[in-house]
Amino acid sequence: MKRLSTLFCMVCLAGAAVAAEIRLPAEARLSADEAADGKTWRQYGTMPLAYTAAKRNFDLALRKQGWKKLKTVEYDRIQWKSLELWSKGKERILVQYWREDVSLTGFAWGSLKDEKKS
Repeated sequence: MKRLSTLFCMVCLAGAAVAAEIRLPAEARLSADEAADGKTWRQYGTMPLAYTAAKRNFDLALRKQGWKKLKTVEYDRIQWKSLELWSKGKERILVQYWREDVSLTGFAWGSLKDEKKS
């Protein structure tokens, strides 16, 4: 029984270590309401940059940390909104961008969990 509880603790700790962490670009300003519940986005905020410049800075920051971009989806070209899928080892994150103003871009990012089918 003791081995089973030890194994359970090791599995839980390994699962906790898998949670993705990223360093945001220096220009990123997190929202005051950063108490994310973990069910949606891990962090969100704004960057005082134009949409294209903000995406480029975020891209560079992630690449410096070893992340690789897998896919970009521009889902609203009129309102300037997009999603990007990134991976690093077995971790995957989704980053969303949207234009709030000419020189202000919103962002949000969160971890993707692998859903195991039974």
